[in-house]
Parts: sequence; C-alpha cells; structure tokens
Amino acid sequence: MEARRWSAWPRAWGSCKASTSGRPVPPGDGGGVTGPAARGRHTPVALVQGLLEIEPLLVARDDNLLTVMRRSAAHPETRLVGVVDEAGVLIGVLPALRIVESVIARVVPESLLADIGDLADVAEFGHFLDARTAAEAMLEPATIRPESTIAEAFAKMHSRHISGLYVVDPGGHPTGYLDLLELALHYVDELETQAPPTDG
Repeated sequence: MEARRWSAWPRAWGSCKASTSGRPVPPGDGGGVTGPAARGRHTPVALVQGLLEIEPLLVARDDNLLTVMRRSAAHPETRLVGVVDEAGVLIGVLPALRIVESVIARVVPESLLADIGDLADVAEFGHFLDARTAAEAMLEPATIRPESTIAEAFAKMHSRHISGLYVVDPGGHPTGYLDLLELALHYVDELETQAPPTDG
C-alpha cells in the first residue's frame, strides 16, 4: 500500500526527465550528460552500497510502533526501516516520516487532517490511525538486488518517493541497505572525474 495524499512525503526530486515509457530517467540517462557520468548509471548496486556505512534497521512485524519509533530515533541515518517475518524475509518498509506520523496521529490527529480530500483518504487515514504494530503501518517492500544497476535503484526510489532500498538475496532476506545519498555521491564522483581542470 502506497502513501496517500494526506501523508506529506518528501518530494525533493526536482523535475526528473521522463522516458518514452513513462518511467523516470535517472541522472546520467541522457539530458546531455555523457562520458563517465553517463556510464556510471550502469554501476552495480553492490559497488555503491556501503559508501556511507549505513546499516539496515530491521524490526519484527509484531513490534509496537512506539518501540519502532525509539529504535529509529537511535539510528537516524537509516531512513527506511525494514519489517521482516519470522523467517527473516522482508515483508514491508516504514519510512521515518510514516513512523513519526503514526505517533503524531495518536496524539494530535487534527494535524494530519488538512490533506484529506476524499473518502479513500478518510479510509486510509482511519487505518493508519488505528495502526499499533509495524505490520499494520508498513508499506510494500522496497528492495533491490546487488547486481541491479544504480539507475534501476534510483528509478525505484523516485517512483515510490522513498530515500532508501533494502538489498536482498534471492530468498528476500535483507543483506544490506542502499541510501539515496549513496547514489548521489557516486554520481558526484563520476561528474568530478570528467570536469575540466581549473587553472591553479
């Protein structure tokens, strides 16, 4: 289940160029960028994750949201909490903002009512207000394979308005975490390698 309009998810993406298929085009996919920066989009996720040494933050499906909030606050660098089942398989994710809103909704629900515009929003807000466990508040899993490219990773983050993905094995078990800033840092490195030298 994706976040609805009443939830003020961050959208600091700028104007992303769209491809003919309607999918967002990550940095380096056209737009006049060539050379190493353009080729950088084909870099495997496995070579980028870990640039910032951000560890996965996993909780159980039955964990209380207040407990999840405290764990998230203790690890603010991980902005997307993973929810796993008894077998350790990722079954959902909780963006930091959604966790915060789950707490605020129980104390001052009126602060989240302004963006409700239709009956579907009302129903979703009601479900969110009643959520007490990670499983009740989580969104669909946000995953990527280590052999996938960083362009694919960015496209997933952009389409879902999230700032991270969980790297998983073929069985869906989390093996790492990829943050949006790691993608940006990789592109910065590529752009700097092709920048013309400055007169010193």
